[in-house]
Amino acid sequence: MTGLSFRDLVRAPRVELPGGSVRWVDESLRLLIGHFGTDPLRRPAVVPGEFVPAGYDGSEAAARDVCLKVSERMGIPSERIRFSFQLEKVVEAGQLLGATIVDAYVAQTHPALRGAAPEDIAAVRKHSRLLGATSDDRLEELLEDDGLLPEIQRFAFLDFLTELVRCREIAAEPDPARQAELEQQPDRPEPRTAGSEASSAGRWTDLTYCLPGVELLPGYTAVMLGSDILTDPTVLIAAASHELGHQVLMSSDMPGGTGPLREPLTDLYAVLHGFGIAHANAALDETTLGTPTVETFGYLGERAVAEALAVYRVRQHRLIRDGPLLPEWHQALDPEPRARFLARLDELVGGPPTVLGW
Repeated sequence: MTGLSFRDLVRAPRVELPGGSVRWVDESLRLLIGHFGTDPLRRPAVVPGEFVPAGYDGSEAAARDVCLKVSERMGIPSERIRFSFQLEKVVEAGQLLGATIVDAYVAQTHPALRGAAPEDIAAVRKHSRLLGATSDDRLEELLEDDGLLPEIQRFAFLDFLTELVRCREIAAEPDPARQAELEQQPDRPEPRTAGSEASSAGRWTDLTYCLPGVELLPGYTAVMLGSDILTDPTVLIAAASHELGHQVLMSSDMPGGTGPLREPLTDLYAVLHGFGIAHANAALDETTLGTPTVETFGYLGERAVAEALAVYRVRQHRLIRDGPLLPEWHQALDPEPRARFLARLDELVGGPPTVLGW
């Protein structure tokens, strides 16, 4: 993605897609359809303004209703999914609790952590940025009467494991310059940004798998969304459809479902299920262009989502012939993704669809 202008960069995929976005989208959508079938193509695309119930007020109750509709549309049973809208709180509490686990690991006071290798304890003692970093009062405040403890515990233990791996890597590095570079890598993101950053508007986790000292909820999963997105139902739909996509892909044998490109593939899975308009319109907040912080959402980026929508539409039309190739719903797209959708549609059919009578 080198050489891109800033305007192009903020609309581009957040990760490098092998062969470029056009090729990767075409091939990956073909693989998804081959694996999961064509049933999603037989349903009309989701237009956010029509999908969100009238009177949506941005409350957690209203947001949960939208998430349940997304889950139903994707054919995912929701009875054992814990939807929550306080991701910032979960991340902050998880980081503070994770720091207490680091302290317990070094002191060997946690029963589940006893017997650690002395060299690992020494590495954490020497290199960890989390030792003594907890705030007991703040952690107690966050955990008081909280129904999100299973989610927080998982964040905490995974935060600890990440820090342990980091310290091991630093301790094992023989090159002092490289060791100093590893020491200076950025800290974890601020909890308050957890709900608004593109990569963190939502999280999905399995509450079944066993971690030391972590409460198990057999058969349950969690979809955690940031409170900041409740006011924008389009972003809410995009975030919910992405996280619910993990629910399917992580438990399937779909190639790439758990690999390094799992995040853009999960965006594409949401497009296949009709949520491409929401993903395209949520991908970039145009009002933040020219500000110090440009807000983006998702992994495919605005341009690749628009390209995916075009491939989705061509495949859908060939399957069900539901009127003109150019659907009415394309008017629901924001101007930039609409232009790329139309251009890619032209490329796919060899000419303007209206001229060809599609």
